[in-house]
Amino acid sequence: MNSLAEELWDEWSVHPAEDPLQAEAECAGLLSGLASGRGRNPLQIGTSRLWAVHRLFRLWRRTPWAGRWNLADALAVPQNMKGRVCIRLPDDLPATLDSYGAELLEATSPPPLYWSWLRGLWGGCGGLYVPRSGYYLVLRVSSPPAAAILKGLLPRTRIVWQRRLLHGTHEMILRDQQKIVTFLSKLGLTGISLRMEDMAIMRSMRDRANRIRNCDTANIKRTLKVAEEQTALALRIQDTGLVDRLPPALRQLVEARLENPEASLAELGEGLSPPITKSTVKYRWQRLSGYAETLTARRDGAEEKGKGKSTLGGVEGETENVRS
Repeated sequence: MNSLAEELWDEWSVHPAEDPLQAEAECAGLLSGLASGRGRNPLQIGTSRLWAVHRLFRLWRRTPWAGRWNLADALAVPQNMKGRVCIRLPDDLPATLDSYGAELLEATSPPPLYWSWLRGLWGGCGGLYVPRSGYYLVLRVSSPPAAAILKGLLPRTRIVWQRRLLHGTHEMILRDQQKIVTFLSKLGLTGISLRMEDMAIMRSMRDRANRIRNCDTANIKRTLKVAEEQTALALRIQDTGLVDRLPPALRQLVEARLENPEASLAELGEGLSPPITKSTVKYRWQRLSGYAETLTARRDGAEEKGKGKSTLGGVEGETENVRS
C-alpha cells in the first residue's frame, strides 16, 4: 500500500483541469508557491518536486498564457531526473502573477478560481504530515507577494489557520484533522480526504483499545495488590492465633481470603454465605484491619506486662539472696 504522501501527490497530479480559467488560476498559484523568497532572483525557480513541474507544463498548454510564453525553453532538468529542476521565468511573468493575485482578491472573483489558485499553491509549497499522533498541514510561502495573496484568500475558506514567520518564510498551519480534511476536499482531493477519515477512525479505535487494555492491566495489578495485602493480613492474624477471637463475619472473611488468595473483592463477596457486595467486603476488611491492630496491641501489652512482672520477681529474689 502506498504511503499517504504518495497517494496525496498522485491524486493532485491527475486532478482534472479542463477549464482554461481554472487552469490559469492553478498555474498562477503553482508558480507563486515555487517562487523564490526575499533577496533572491524572482525570475529563477528551483524545486525538487518533479510532479509539480510536470503538472505545471500540462496545465500551461490550456491557459491563455501559453501563446505568450513558452516555459519549455526556460526549463533545465537534471539528466538523472533527480535533484532540483530549474525554471527561468520570462521577465514580465512575475508582474503578471502579482496583478492576477490582486484581481483574485477582489470580492467578485468566483470561488472556483481562488480554490484553483490554492490548489496550485498547495502543489508548490504545501505539505501534509501524519505522525504517530495528530496531523500537520502547512503551506510554506517564500514569496512576499504570494504570502499577501494567500493571507487575503484564507479567510474565504472559513477555516481558522495558525500563522508564523520562520526564517523569512510565511507558514500557514492546520493541526485539526477535520479542518485538514475540509481543506483537502475543497481542493478537489476527495480520495485523500476519505483516506484520512479512515485513518482517523482506525486511530480512534486503536487508541480506545489501548486505553481499555491499559485500564484492564491497571485493574488487574490493583486487584492483585489488594489481594496480596489482604492475604498477608489474614496470615498474620492466623499466625498470631487471633482468628477464633474475631466476630463471625470477619472470621468468615479471613478464611475465605486464605482459601482464595488471588480473588477480587467482588469474587470474594460472591463466595461467602450469604453473598455480600464488593463495597461490603471492602468495609469489613477495613474493620478487620483496625480490629486486628487492636487485638495485637492488647496482646503485646499483656506480654510486656507479664514480662515486667517476671523481671521484677527475679530482681527481688536476687535481693533476698544478697541479704542472706
